[in-house]
Amino acid sequence: MNQNTWEVIAQRKRAERQSKIRKEWLLPESITSSTASPISLLQSNNFLSQDEEYLTSAKHDATSLLEKLATFEITSTTLVTAFCKRAAMAHQLTNCLTEILFDDAIARAKQLDEHLQRTGAVIGPLHGLPITFKDSFNIKGHDASIGISSLCFQPSQRNSQLYDILTGYGAIVIAKTTVPQTMLNADTDSIVFGRTVNPYNQLFGVAGSTGGEGALIALGGSTLGIGTDGAGSVRMPAAVNGVVGYKPSGYRLPLDGRRVMGTGVIGATALGPVSVPGFLSRSVRDIALFSRLTAQSRPWERDPFVYPHPWQGITIPRVKGLRIGVWSSNNYMHLHPPVERGFLAAQEKLRRAGVELVDFQGPDISDVWELQKEWTELQDLSYLRELLSSEPHTDIVKTTEIITKRTPPPALSIEYLHNMNARISTLVRQMHEAWNCDEKPIDALLWVPAPHTAVPFDKYTYLGFTGLFNVIDWPAMALPLGMFVDRNIDKKTNITPFNSFDAEIQDLYDPESFHGLPLSVQVIGRRFEDEKLLALSHVVHDIIKTETPKL
Repeated sequence: MNQNTWEVIAQRKRAERQSKIRKEWLLPESITSSTASPISLLQSNNFLSQDEEYLTSAKHDATSLLEKLATFEITSTTLVTAFCKRAAMAHQLTNCLTEILFDDAIARAKQLDEHLQRTGAVIGPLHGLPITFKDSFNIKGHDASIGISSLCFQPSQRNSQLYDILTGYGAIVIAKTTVPQTMLNADTDSIVFGRTVNPYNQLFGVAGSTGGEGALIALGGSTLGIGTDGAGSVRMPAAVNGVVGYKPSGYRLPLDGRRVMGTGVIGATALGPVSVPGFLSRSVRDIALFSRLTAQSRPWERDPFVYPHPWQGITIPRVKGLRIGVWSSNNYMHLHPPVERGFLAAQEKLRRAGVELVDFQGPDISDVWELQKEWTELQDLSYLRELLSSEPHTDIVKTTEIITKRTPPPALSIEYLHNMNARISTLVRQMHEAWNCDEKPIDALLWVPAPHTAVPFDKYTYLGFTGLFNVIDWPAMALPLGMFVDRNIDKKTNITPFNSFDAEIQDLYDPESFHGLPLSVQVIGRRFEDEKLLALSHVVHDIIKTETPKL
């Protein structure tokens, strides 16, 4: 057999990945073949020791673990080994990893323990903390194949800047995580690595394109995941997997050192929409910590596209006086019953806490997702289409119609670019006016990440609720509510769809099959007010979340 066919390459890549899981961490076939939810399998079986369970459980976020590391309460070797083991199990239950770095990570942890023992000082503020990266980020000596067969077995020659920054602070990377074929859709499935399944229901997807991180964080296999968000690619996986996700303003975090899908068009990055690095974690304070540390590393001195914007130490001392807009002008896509219930519950909790809720009349966003796809064409996808010519396309790639278009893309012209710029500028101005509707600006905007929760495979096709904030370049958070779809409460309702796309989305919902999936909301700030958004989101999340941890 030809060793360069996609089938052979995929077999070799999966075998390489499997070989890097320690034999004593392999799960029995009775577990890996079970149809129960991965999260229940991990909870109901004694795969982890009592100490491993304690360290990797939802009782701890990255911030609390760093305190234990710095005070000698735990060693980095103990912590990293526990997370590697849990990540291995999460992977066997959901298929969320691409590159496994367990042995290197444990060896590095031992070095840091020796340093701390010898000097009495941590190597940096992230000393010994296990983290993970989305597959598209470069890590020297490891592939960034993004699930495309022709990019396998081509290890990166240098690191991404974010990798250097975070490991320079002492963080330890234990793995890289799955992405969809092309990274231009919202269901994580590829020809090379296969499909990643939802921790709460194996018949549902994890969204994308940072889908592997969403599943891994939800199952406790990492303290923090680094991804990218071009239309919701951090916030959607965070939302459907029940974790915290953050998309900063453009050009605040360095994006260099990652697999790029197209040569791009000069000026396209200034035109927008903006793709940015982002973080997934268990808590808002973890994301604030990593954002602050990244800013304090002065990334603009290495990356000319990062704005020189030192960290602003903003705090929200009290709830009283906060004004939060509530998106109320939805006339394009109905919310599924559980999503609406979660959205209303968050509003009620904020109201009871003393937050002033303001009616937010947003603009017509029916064109946002199409605008996003049109902009993607400006990146020159000929390179990506050539890469995919030697392997079959996944169903979601076909459905999204970015790579496999049914109609030819519009001809690129100055007039076309001007028109696109005008459409984006109009949206920006309309959102700005809505933010200041009563001549007194709101502090943040509350909305949902999508009209639905996680959905069955290959059905996550509408990205407008998240993509809007890439188009206008506003920072946004996905915050889990600690609430879940309940078949006894969230009955299917008869509605009159706004349009055929809305009808298609509404037809997806089934109370029985959706039962138990997590609910989330989205909190949005204004451009470059990231520090304020993070501080406010910390306060808001404490108010709206229900303390019913699944792990």
